Amino acid sequence: MEVKNWQWHHTTLATPDSEARAKEAYHLTSEQLGYAYDKNERAHVEYDNLTKSFLLVFNCPPAPNQRLDHNPRPITFIIKDKMILTFGTEVAKKELSDCLVQTEPKSVYDFLLEALFMLTGKYVPVAETLDIERRQASGKLHHKTTRKELIALSDLEANALYISTAARQNTIALKQIKALITFHDFSESEKERLEDVLIEATQVVEMLLLTEQNLNQLDGSYNNVLNNNLNDTMKFLTIWSILLTAPTIISGFFGQNVNLPLQHSPYGWQLSLLFVAVLWFALAMIIKKFIK
Repeated sequence: MEVKNWQWHHTTLATPDSEARAKEAYHLTSEQLGYAYDKNERAHVEYDNLTKSFLLVFNCPPAPNQRLDHNPRPITFIIKDKMILTFGTEVAKKELSDCLVQTEPKSVYDFLLEALFMLTGKYVPVAETLDIERRQASGKLHHKTTRKELIALSDLEANALYISTAARQNTIALKQIKALITFHDFSESEKERLEDVLIEATQVVEMLLLTEQNLNQLDGSYNNVLNNNLNDTMKFLTIWSILLTAPTIISGFFGQNVNLPLQHSPYGWQLSLLFVAVLWFALAMIIKKFIK
């Protein structure tokens, strides 16, 4: 797409033979294409002095119709001369097209910064959704602690970690733009816009970090509760195992070939039960004294 004195071209990664066609049409290096087509590539930025090209891999937040248990989707920006290339999904293409129409950028870097500001802002509703789900998980666990709810809390904690890490990587990459030689060619408005993007990215990281900390605290609290419940259960079983030895101790003597007092008494059975009760009571008092 040609816009005034610069061009924008988007390549959808899922399209067959798109990598070969992009390499031939835009004269990209194998390294650049490797970054663009690697689904697990981390956010980073670099400038190739040899080809005079700028490359930025940026983590996009989950789409509105996408569950939060999906990892952030990377999008790659490559700028050569007055042409900006983007590699991503059809969703990313739609978002960038909307950004182009709404902001009317005047240059490739202006478009890049507007796109980054737009993508960074989309992390805000994601962070809010995570916080809402955290409160819902806390309410369910407070009502009844079940295995299902604990697994859901663990999944939510993992999702928050993935998204928070992606946002932090984006912030680091944005800060690194200032260290590139091409940054000196930015106009004053572009430098100011980069600062706006950095401020927005920092705020997003802080929001996600707070949610992540709250989830960690919630997870730790319920781990402590479960550990205490387990300790109480083990204490209960230990006490009963000790108390149940009392009848065995008394009745065991009657199976031995030894003479016992009162064994021929007509009240021997009642007396043995009395001895069991006395021993049981004595053990209970000892256990109560040493196990609070």
